[in-house]
Amino acid sequence: MITGGWVRAGGKKICRVLVLASMLMPGTVRADELRLVAPHLPPFAYLEDGKPKGFMLESLLAVATQVGHSGKVSVVPIPRMLQEMAEGHRMMTAFLARTPERADRYRWLETGVEEALSFATLASDPGPMTLDRAREFRAIATIGNGVPENFLRARGFNNFDSAGTEDAGLRKLLAGRVEAWFTSQWVIPAVIAAENAPRGLVKLWPPVTRYPLYFAATLDVAPDELAAWAKHLAAFRAAGGIDRLAAPYRYRPEL
Repeated sequence: MITGGWVRAGGKKICRVLVLASMLMPGTVRADELRLVAPHLPPFAYLEDGKPKGFMLESLLAVATQVGHSGKVSVVPIPRMLQEMAEGHRMMTAFLARTPERADRYRWLETGVEEALSFATLASDPGPMTLDRAREFRAIATIGNGVPENFLRARGFNNFDSAGTEDAGLRKLLAGRVEAWFTSQWVIPAVIAAENAPRGLVKLWPPVTRYPLYFAATLDVAPDELAAWAKHLAAFRAAGGIDRLAAPYRYRPEL
């Protein structure tokens, strides 16, 4: 059961990003500076009361000040970010999964945190929750063409009910339109908290797979230009900066 939660101060509004949203942080924007971008996916990156939040995004912005970047960042839907990064545009993202099909399409910098993909079902589901059992479901909520959906597709699944945002997956599950919701174990408690869903309705099952998330840039960014970013990201991570920012968002089943 989800008896823990996403630990954040109450009363804050998490914006659902449907169009490009930018926040200009202190600093002068140079015409040739990298465009920083983050996919809207709490708790990694999102807008809260109009301000960029999320531990991966906040980590990137902390390093931006050290390399002389203005800190201007765009928070956009995942499909839009992937489309724009595929076109180049000298971009760096706050996080990206390094899948086999993406390996040669980006320049990979430092790792951020370990990702874990899990199924969520209604609390009444008796289990056990396995991939073989999930194949028999009528529908599984996923993000269209996202890493979780592609993970299942590579294993022969085709019973997806795809959407563009994770909150849609939760609503479909609670409405009985799908038997399961498959996504990040970081994301599930965050979305439940953001949607103010009552606790005890959803069961979070153990991870099916784990992999690291990376900071990454488009191929049109020269390696020499990325060297300073890579150096400071590595130092920030080694000093515990990413873990410190991530700690308030971690799922805590004992709560």
